[in-house]
Amino acid sequence: MYPLKNGDSTPDFTLQDLQNQDWALREQLGKMVILVFGRGEYCPTARAEFGRWSSYAQLFPKLNCATVFVVNGGRDEHARFAEQSRIALPILIDEGDRIGQIYGVYGVNSKGPSYPDYEAPSVYLLDAQGKVACCWRLTGPRGLPSPECLLGILGYAEHNHWKY
Repeated sequence: MYPLKNGDSTPDFTLQDLQNQDWALREQLGKMVILVFGRGEYCPTARAEFGRWSSYAQLFPKLNCATVFVVNGGRDEHARFAEQSRIALPILIDEGDRIGQIYGVYGVNSKGPSYPDYEAPSVYLLDAQGKVACCWRLTGPRGLPSPECLLGILGYAEHNHWKY
């Protein structure tokens, strides 16, 4: 099921990052937004993706884009991981998978009480008006677009009124 399709307005949400600071989608209007839904620090592939996306953290704002990770639970574990690995992008905690459900990113297994479900890896690109520009969703750990791919799309969007 794909509850949000290209061109749909995205529902507003506010989540807290690892420092307990609110991050609100509505505050990003006027920028493109990349939401990277990931399984979490316990997954070796996700750990690599956190580092890979973070290596481009300084470029996204230059292309009028806010980029965040969204994970379900595990605040303390993610905080330790982010500090040890020097993750440069915000990690938002979606307790109970409320946002994952809205975006159609389903919990598919259990990892214990800190991780009631994990989210299938997904990437949403939102345009500057808060609409879904495109999304990628998969059930395995490989096949999501690379940060380099998204930077290319942002370069195009820069010359198209921040739309793709």
